[in-house]
Amino acid sequence: MLYNKKIIALCMARIQDDASNEYITALNRAVTPAGYSIFVYNTCSAVSVDSYEGSTQTAIYEYMDFDIIDVVIVYEEVLRNQAVTDALIEKAKKHNAPVIVIGETHEGCINIKFDHENAFVEIVRHMIQVHHLTKLHFMAGFKGNQFSEYRLNAFRKVLEENGLPFDDSMVSYGDFYSVAAERETEKLVASGRIPEAILCANDRMALAVCDVLDRHGIRVPEDVAVTGFDGIPEINVTTPRITSVICDPDDLAKQTLECLEQIGAMKGKTKTVFVTPKLYIAESCGCVGKKTRNASEYLNTLYNCLYRFQEEELDLSLITAQVQRCDSLEQVAVELKKNVIYDTCCMIEKEYLDEKVNPIQLTQHVDVKEKELVVVFDSDFLGEHFVPYTISPKEITPHLDYLVEHGRVLVFTSLYHVDVPIGYACVFYSELTSGNYMKIPQNINALNNAFGGYRNLRYKNYLMNQIDEMYRIDTLTGLYNRRGFEREYKRLLENKQGGSRLTIILADLDHLKYINDNYGHKEGDFAIHAVAQALVQVCPDNSLFTRFGGDEMLAVCPCVLDVEETKEKFSRYFAKLNATANKEYVIEASTGIYITGADEILGFEELIEKSDHLMYEEKKERRARRNG
Repeated sequence: MLYNKKIIALCMARIQDDASNEYITALNRAVTPAGYSIFVYNTCSAVSVDSYEGSTQTAIYEYMDFDIIDVVIVYEEVLRNQAVTDALIEKAKKHNAPVIVIGETHEGCINIKFDHENAFVEIVRHMIQVHHLTKLHFMAGFKGNQFSEYRLNAFRKVLEENGLPFDDSMVSYGDFYSVAAERETEKLVASGRIPEAILCANDRMALAVCDVLDRHGIRVPEDVAVTGFDGIPEINVTTPRITSVICDPDDLAKQTLECLEQIGAMKGKTKTVFVTPKLYIAESCGCVGKKTRNASEYLNTLYNCLYRFQEEELDLSLITAQVQRCDSLEQVAVELKKNVIYDTCCMIEKEYLDEKVNPIQLTQHVDVKEKELVVVFDSDFLGEHFVPYTISPKEITPHLDYLVEHGRVLVFTSLYHVDVPIGYACVFYSELTSGNYMKIPQNINALNNAFGGYRNLRYKNYLMNQIDEMYRIDTLTGLYNRRGFEREYKRLLENKQGGSRLTIILADLDHLKYINDNYGHKEGDFAIHAVAQALVQVCPDNSLFTRFGGDEMLAVCPCVLDVEETKEKFSRYFAKLNATANKEYVIEASTGIYITGADEILGFEELIEKSDHLMYEEKKERRARRNG
């Protein structure tokens, strides 16, 4: 429960389809008075492979918060993936959340099944008993598909009860798609065995069958009657209109509400209830159907949606290109808020936004409770400058209290890039229209491309900087090499305030050849690194350092240092190092320290020359003290 509302987690696919979004609208209308709020967890397409793990779209289910979810509804009929359904049921049961499944029968769930077989029985009986047709042909879906098999069983059953023969030649497989159905109808026409009626397992195949028959001058329904199944909107604007079977979304929503009211009493028991689709009589079977929709009005609406889609697609392409060029998430938020994507928030995993991480090698399937999310876009933000901010998965989305209290349906869809889930978008349209729902896949695709392109460019820039760094940094000491130092020294001089002075320190490791010859080059490298660390420790943080020779290093400090105090710091550093390093040799370095004049500007060679002279003076003095 959340904000005194019981939360329904509706897991489904293809919210852009009329059947899907009409059910959501009807369900919201039915359950809102009962104190429910709907969270839709949507995949923009049916998950094609029979797998749950590894799908970028089903990653959205990982964000389901069972601390607030009161019931899970799995719309198996549109998900069409057994593995996804099973995984969702298992997840819900693990959290003691009751489950309603719209599809097949599952143990421990309340199951709502469409009585497809009996619905198809009615349409076959209608053709035989009302129109007295006996030469029938069935345009099936995929061979072996359960939904197609239900209808094929009904076809056989009615033929048998009416004493009509059945054989395999009476079945073609149109795979539920127009192209395959057209191909199979062409074969049927070419064979010369034209039936009196072709009964199709769905409406799209019925429309395709009618098109092929019309091309061959075969009239529907005068020569061949045609029926469909599903009740898609297009069947109302064809000539003739298609006789079909329709599942009323209001009937399904009413049955769902009745199941919700029974959940408390079920306590994990299995129950199955049926919703019977209704026979929709139109002209393609030979009847005179009731006119239900103005074709011109429907086509005008359809064309308006198409033009709107095309215009918005162009706008989204421009925005996507701009986002990919952005230098920061703040700029990304500005580009996205161009009045094309509205009633939407985007939450991206913080790990994905780390430009140092390869975006296609991120950790997948980590418990989302361990992840931080960054709100990178909020269409409802009213301030002047939006600054992305971090939320936990428990917070779900901005404005959650307002959205729930005002009865908005929240639609969550996974965002992903190169098969890697990166977060999710939350859509909360104020108007539940099919046109709005149709925008969701379009917007999700644009957001995926935008964030993916932005992230790729950031990672590319990071790699380029890393490569550049490799060419500028000495790997042994971590100091600049000469190439890198000269570039940074030039910047330092350009930013140098007039009259400011520099302290130049040259440090040279003593007895490197002795260490290498007697203890090996590994120990020589240790000693060189020690001198580099001495420079870094002794000099101010904003100093520049370079290793320009085997054992020679240089520091440029943008300030005036006390020469004797600096040398004393070196001495103390090496004394402490030699006392704790447990080496068989002593590490020492000679230094030359030069302080520039107020207006003195030295090139690299002059830096070395000035400090080198002083360093050799120190070496000479030290040698004299040692021999004296």
